[in-house]
Amino acid sequence: MGDIAYIASKDSLSAGPNNFAESATKADQVRLLAAELGEVGIRFSGVNPDGVVRAAANGVPGENLSEDHAQRTLLKRKVLPEHVTAAVFALTGPDLAQSIGLHIPVDSGVAGAFLR
Repeated sequence: MGDIAYIASKDSLSAGPNNFAESATKADQVRLLAAELGEVGIRFSGVNPDGVVRAAANGVPGENLSEDHAQRTLLKRKVLPEHVTAAVFALTGPDLAQSIGLHIPVDSGVAGAFLR
């Protein structure tokens, strides 16, 4: 019937201080909507890209945000909009047609955010 890919930050999957509202709301939305909508043939999953919101708090100038973030990842690569788009296409395309309620991190490898 249809597919929905919900874009939520990687932080929506991390448990920690000052993150309860975001984690509970966004992560649970994927699970709950997958359960509700799956019964009518709609697949609902989430894409969890990383952000660089905290880089400014670390004293990194705006023009260096993406490079600074890349150096904090396992792959040492920048996350670009086309990477997020590729995850959405994977979730809504035929290759994962039997999958629902997934969370796909798009973060170039942040070990602290691995799904548990």
